[in-house]
Amino acid sequence: MARYERVAEIYDLLTTASEPIALESLCSTLDASSATVKRLVRFLREQLLVPVEFDREKRGYVVGKVARDSPRPVGPAYDSRELSALLTAYDLLDQIPPGLFRKETAEARLRLKQLLYRRPTGRGELKDRVRLQMPQNRRIDEHRFQAVLTSLATEKRLKITYRSRTRQASQTRVVSPQRLTFYRSNWYLAAWCHVRSDLRVFALDRVITADLTPIPAHMLAAKTLDARLSTGYGIFEGEADAVAVLKFTAESARWVADEEWHPQQRQERLEDGGLLLHIPYRHTTELSMDIQRYGAEVEVLSPPDLRKLVADSLARAATQYA
Repeated sequence: MARYERVAEIYDLLTTASEPIALESLCSTLDASSATVKRLVRFLREQLLVPVEFDREKRGYVVGKVARDSPRPVGPAYDSRELSALLTAYDLLDQIPPGLFRKETAEARLRLKQLLYRRPTGRGELKDRVRLQMPQNRRIDEHRFQAVLTSLATEKRLKITYRSRTRQASQTRVVSPQRLTFYRSNWYLAAWCHVRSDLRVFALDRVITADLTPIPAHMLAAKTLDARLSTGYGIFEGEADAVAVLKFTAESARWVADEEWHPQQRQERLEDGGLLLHIPYRHTTELSMDIQRYGAEVEVLSPPDLRKLVADSLARAATQYA
């Protein structure tokens, strides 16, 4: 029986019992040694914060009445961001195919599973009751992915063959990997390109080959990376050099007001219930697509070039239905 099934079973036994349960009885029911049962009790106390007590008079384990009668799961609560992060990390690691890297990440997956189990609900696990959907998840070749991870860990340069979506021909680059990011169902590698002598972002699903070299990587300072990768909009590199002003209708504002499009965005409520959203950006690719998701519920007020870009794109789309 897996450890988590044992934890669920002893949790059920203790929280439904009206009287303290002797150690021998727990050992018999769980078909486990006394040492194992004591470890499970310790796990309940320390990891799940279940108030398991030992009644010396009746010589048995018991859970406090308040915890037994509480309709809420026992254990510390997660907020939405914490739970989303835990589920994302677990699901990403769980997708790794059988091989050396999966074995190397086994301990990380186990620890994440422990964290996801900290709020037990009957015999099921929280990760099975809360799902994280990652639509259009792009598959990455295992060997190329491991080459990228190794280069990041050892700070060695990587020789890659890359085919972008805007060009048909493949290009060979020598890069110094800086940061790997999972963004919108795909992996992206921020790397110093020794051909362009600048920072570039490569989608891993467009990397055809990846070979590790023995040459030390050219590493950028963390502050430099943050400035180049975190101030613009989306996954593209480059510091923001423009601000988009978007006007949302009162209907759509009810949703947009709770969304974070950019860490440095600014909102203004309008008298009619609408919303003005000010978003720093550098590249228009992702911003334009996100704007168009709202169709007629949003208007680009400025800058003029972004307004024209979105208007032209919507006009072309409209011709498909003329």
